[in-house]
Amino acid sequence: MQIILKQQLLSLGTPEDNYQNHIFLPPLQLHKHSKLHTKLSLLIEKYVQETRGQRGAKQLETLKYHWQWVLLGLSRSLLTNSWLLVSLDRNAYSSDIWLQRYDIKYASVKPIVDYLEAQGLAQVLKGKKYKGQPLRTRLFPTETLSSQIWEYVLDQEQPIEGPYLTLNEHDEGWQETLFKLDEDHPDLADMIAINEFLKPHRWACKAPVRLVYKHTPFQGGRLITPFQSLPDRRARIRINTQIDGQPICEVDYNANHLRLNLALFAKEYAGETPYEDICIESGVASRDMVKKFITVAMGASSEMAARNSLARERFNGDLFSRIHSGVRKRYPKLQLFKGWGIFAQNLEGQILKDVMLEGIKEDIVCLPVHDAVAVQQQHQDWAKEVMLETWQEHLGGVGTKVKVDLPKI
Repeated sequence: MQIILKQQLLSLGTPEDNYQNHIFLPPLQLHKHSKLHTKLSLLIEKYVQETRGQRGAKQLETLKYHWQWVLLGLSRSLLTNSWLLVSLDRNAYSSDIWLQRYDIKYASVKPIVDYLEAQGLAQVLKGKKYKGQPLRTRLFPTETLSSQIWEYVLDQEQPIEGPYLTLNEHDEGWQETLFKLDEDHPDLADMIAINEFLKPHRWACKAPVRLVYKHTPFQGGRLITPFQSLPDRRARIRINTQIDGQPICEVDYNANHLRLNLALFAKEYAGETPYEDICIESGVASRDMVKKFITVAMGASSEMAARNSLARERFNGDLFSRIHSGVRKRYPKLQLFKGWGIFAQNLEGQILKDVMLEGIKEDIVCLPVHDAVAVQQQHQDWAKEVMLETWQEHLGGVGTKVKVDLPKI
């Protein structure tokens, strides 16, 4: 399994330099039971000695801390195929709350970045000072460094610590309200229980699982953790990782937002192959095109907004109309163009949270992946059964469908 993972990681190449491929990380650590502690310590010591300069003992400890942060950060970059963000602006270290929180120092970061670039160990894209939103320096390991740090990707972790409920782009007042919740509040109590259960376990990109809302606690509400952001299309990275040293599978809800919409508003089962059924009704061969239409149409607040959004995805007016007509023929009660997608995420998040809580009862680790859970392969039948039952409990008894994704050996 590790050989496959290494091949997949090294095959990804250099990521595109865009916002979606940038990560800033708090200092990472190896899991306490990792067998790689000694090997990592030796690698860190090697680079500390080559960059020590005139530093005394205390300063060398600080440098060692920063080398661990950068090396494990770059191994996470390799795993997620993302650029690691660092700052080479000296002023940022006196104003940036995250750099201060994790005690990151310019005097240690600068020589490490310079060394990595000079030795050909990392590609370095220097930052720029844009008005209002500066772009930080970005690092990505070269093949030479990648071969030294790739094996740490499975054992690295972030501390499991709160907050476990957060709001992105929060409306005024809600973020403060969320932080003041009592620990026995149902959502917060559930998220504390989930994260406490996960603490002793091991998985790739280990980090807290958070319940993240969009503007208010009624919008969004998906379970978010870095594991779900691992590449799994261009290269099957995520599915080839492990939970507690055992191979995993992913059990996911088929066409979940469509099925949620139809079950909630029409008390109707969507059938076995909803996207394929719409393909037949619309005369459009591409399942992916139909899926994209459904996703956008359920999220958009109006038909015009959906048309404009899909036009950017190379949907012409005829294709839009054909798929729209096919949807209306197959599912006349499906609710479109009402901005429902963000509320569907809320329901989806609550369902997966309940699945994870069921896992705690059976001592089974479930990791959320949008509309799926990752579990050890030995637990796939349990996951299928619990996911079907939990979905039906939330949707008044209407049924759904799940499928299992396994690594391709």
